[in-house]
Amino acid sequence: MQLLFRSEIPSFAWQFRDYIRKKYQIELILQQEKTDMRQNVIAVYLSGNSEQTAAILQDLAEFHRNPFDERYERASWETGDVSSGSHSLKELAENSSQGIKQQLLKTGPVTLLITLICIIVYGFEISGMAEQIMQFAHFPYEFGENQQIWRYFTHSLVHLSSMHITFNLVWWWIFGGAIERYFGSTKLIIIYVLAAFATGVTQNFASGPHFFGLSGVVYAVLGYVFVADKFSPNNRFNLPSGFFNVLIIGIALGFVTPLIGIKMGNTAHITGLIVGLILAFLQEKIGKKSK
Repeated sequence: MQLLFRSEIPSFAWQFRDYIRKKYQIELILQQEKTDMRQNVIAVYLSGNSEQTAAILQDLAEFHRNPFDERYERASWETGDVSSGSHSLKELAENSSQGIKQQLLKTGPVTLLITLICIIVYGFEISGMAEQIMQFAHFPYEFGENQQIWRYFTHSLVHLSSMHITFNLVWWWIFGGAIERYFGSTKLIIIYVLAAFATGVTQNFASGPHFFGLSGVVYAVLGYVFVADKFSPNNRFNLPSGFFNVLIIGIALGFVTPLIGIKMGNTAHITGLIVGLILAFLQEKIGKKSK
């Protein structure tokens, strides 16, 4: 059997299977499996060789680019059934749902701590303490502030709007949490510390000290996940194709948004991405040499 993909979201597996069934009259095989971290996933397999294999792989690439396209849901309504292989879909759904709940409950302490700090700080900001917080947390630039070590990191914990904090924390929670589950809390701490420091230094050099937000660290996390996934023989993070292109597009948009009155820390984003890519690359190279 040829593995097509694995997903913690069972509806993705069902809808792609039903789409292929409708289009080619070929039955894909769904199996419940566990990852190295003991999380339940649904694996989608193509049984044996088929004349349509190349076409199915092309369909899979399109599915990864846009799994929410209505054609997949429509295929499930038209051709879906209530069983697959040795496991009923109800059983697969229950087990997968339980796995997702366990994953949320097992969120690592570093992921959770940074998330809570950002939320609490933002709560104080909107309650009328924004100026005091920014004065306390900004990157050092006045006389004597270079010795105030916290300033090299606290800029990453302050956000300027609800959209700003939501965007950053969603990506941090998903991919920072994934790093912590796979590689441990110490690894995520290292990424955070190096990325917060490096992005602060470069953004300060580029635009001065008036910048805030976790986005530089988030780009480091995303870059790290991208490289770690590419080096993994089983694609441990199961990233969709085009993931890196999305990162580049996000950075490119940062140079356009000033035209509509939105300024972004482009230097921090680029620096963070580079930090994440380098750290993951070094980890994989060192790991191979130690084997």
